[in-house]
Amino acid sequence: MLVALLSCAPLCAVRAQHAGDNPEAAADDAFGLTLGLETIGMYGPGSIRGFNPQIAGNVRIDGLYFDQQGGLSNRVVEGSTIRVGLSEIGYAFPAPTGIVDYDLRHAGDGTPSASAVASAGPFEGRGLSIDGSVPLLSSELVVPVGASYQVTSQTPVGSYPGYTADVLNFGATPQWKLDDKISFRALFDWTQTTHARTMPVIFTAGNYLPPDITRGYIGQDWAQNRNRAENYGGLVDAKLTGHWTLTGGLFRSLSDNPVSYADVYANTEPDGMAEHYLIGSPDQRIASNSGEVRLTGHYPQSGWSEDIVLLARGRDTWSAYGGSDVVPVPGPAYIGQGRQVAEPDFTYSARTVDHTELWSTGLAYQAQWPGRGDLALGLQRESYDKMVSSPGEPVAELTDNPLRAYGSVAAILTPWVTGYAGYTQGLEDSGVAPPTAENRGEILPAARTWQSDAGLRFLLTSKVKLIAGVFEITKPYFNFDTSNVDRQLGLQRARGLELSLSGEIITNLHLTAGALFGHVVIIGPDLATEGVSHNAFGQARDQGVLNADYDFQRWSHLSADVTLIHAGATPAAVNDAIEAPAVTMLSLGARYRFTIRGSAATLRLSAQNVTNAFVWVTGYTPGYFEFAPRSIFGYLTWDV
Repeated sequence: MLVALLSCAPLCAVRAQHAGDNPEAAADDAFGLTLGLETIGMYGPGSIRGFNPQIAGNVRIDGLYFDQQGGLSNRVVEGSTIRVGLSEIGYAFPAPTGIVDYDLRHAGDGTPSASAVASAGPFEGRGLSIDGSVPLLSSELVVPVGASYQVTSQTPVGSYPGYTADVLNFGATPQWKLDDKISFRALFDWTQTTHARTMPVIFTAGNYLPPDITRGYIGQDWAQNRNRAENYGGLVDAKLTGHWTLTGGLFRSLSDNPVSYADVYANTEPDGMAEHYLIGSPDQRIASNSGEVRLTGHYPQSGWSEDIVLLARGRDTWSAYGGSDVVPVPGPAYIGQGRQVAEPDFTYSARTVDHTELWSTGLAYQAQWPGRGDLALGLQRESYDKMVSSPGEPVAELTDNPLRAYGSVAAILTPWVTGYAGYTQGLEDSGVAPPTAENRGEILPAARTWQSDAGLRFLLTSKVKLIAGVFEITKPYFNFDTSNVDRQLGLQRARGLELSLSGEIITNLHLTAGALFGHVVIIGPDLATEGVSHNAFGQARDQGVLNADYDFQRWSHLSADVTLIHAGATPAAVNDAIEAPAVTMLSLGARYRFTIRGSAATLRLSAQNVTNAFVWVTGYTPGYFEFAPRSIFGYLTWDV
């Protein structure tokens, strides 16, 4: 949670489209919004309430099920919205821990348009993107298309000097409207990343944090990863009758890493001396076909309306991973030295092959009373099949066929207060035991999850809203026992209070502020014997974010903004013997809006981690990374 919260502070290079984009003014809540080059709010596509919705399969494109493996690029999406709490109420077939809903790039009204974005920073980063919307048959056939080239300094924990990568991207989202009843969308997205330098991960020899080191590049020059991400698909929206509508999407998503490395410092002592290991991996590849067909019947009644939703969705995922070679570097190493060593002659072994299928059919009912409230109920039958073939091990198979249910209600209590409550069940892939486990290659049982939440939304003014909600999420907890067997040791239960304040607080001052006060605990019969704490590893006990943007009345073309992100103390070991201290990050920025040859343009500047706070963060591994130091980022957007 800590990494996901901090690494997008306050800018994440997601896509650039319009000079007038302003997420602070557009946000409905503080739970997470990506718009243009900027992401605001508490959560992002990689973390919601401390869990990863992408790993859980809770990703949608325009509301349709999408099993994402390769990253969606700037060229094909407008941005993303995090649907959690109140924003998930009434959303057909929700999921525990929330949903990342990508907004496919808009085709426009048939008028030719284009945007160009030139960026510089952080550090060695720079880039140029050009996006346009080309009408081939007026507004009937429109092709949004774009291309970009970028040198990025992004790492798993934000931008960092020296760890650059070259990224080349092309994408298009054609739209064909046959008439006012039927339309088709297509998705073509191709991204190639090369010369991606590897950031080391550090493991300590005891219950302590690594020592502070001088910031800078400490990787190996030859350890440059390559990746290709591809996303293809088609969507249809058809009004079949006066009551029934058909929507559907079919997608293919691929991530291929023909060359990848890991740089590991193990058993690091308090003075920074460690054992150095270099890991090379053969082609790591995962590809998925997924999609959904949804038939919705809408029946207006006197003073209310009801919807019946029939659904079929699924995914077929194939992956090959493992086969890595670990080579120790002779002699002791100091973690801050970055001593260059010759590239080892890695010897790769056979890879593990994983084939997973998940199919689902569902029926939902929704009722809406304008000015009074909403009700939603649904059932899904899941069919889960997984087969894993690991080198030297018998083929492992697992099948599960659970019935999932959900229900939610929202009631307008007064013109200024709305209450909501919901309950959702889910099924998630747990993967297989890693090569370091005694039961390596064994399929871990599919995780049956559930979530309940409730809260209130207050309209403080016509432009300002406050949301206060509570939630509880329960999932199986997998980890190593004392016999080095990876198995379910108990349950992990997340409980929390979420607060969101958003809107135009005073004239020209837009504020988005959110806070999470919660605790993720591990519940099991023999946790102490297994060396597992009741406090979940890597989960901050509290977090908060504040994004404020002010338009100067005297200088109407200029605005300034501030971002504060706070993450509380975080357990940094599975046994909770050590914790990373609380940290608060400050970022400052400004926008200047003007025209170039009569067309709108915006110059954006941002200084991130202004106080240059030094933080060791953990991500989803017990190993440590250095968080990004102070940096400057800027870009110029021109709507041609």
